[in-house]
Amino acid sequence: MARLRFWVCLILVVLPFVRTEPQPLSPFSEGNGKKALGAFIEKAKEEFKERLIREEDAHKNMLYKLMRQSPGGPDPKHHSKNA
Repeated sequence: MARLRFWVCLILVVLPFVRTEPQPLSPFSEGNGKKALGAFIEKAKEEFKERLIREEDAHKNMLYKLMRQSPGGPDPKHHSKNA
């Protein structure tokens, strides 16, 4: 009985692998892999440059906000406890 269970389990485990077909691991492993990889690298470079520009703009805005000074303290109309 144990042998039968073993063989049934083994067949159930191996059967899905027998029916599948191998597929390429990467789209770059095809015949035009160098072209596709080059296009991918160029797109990544463009996105990286755009990200750097956005981060620089955010940094400039942050510096502007940090350098701003209050025009004379808190407004008593808005910051009073008795209002």
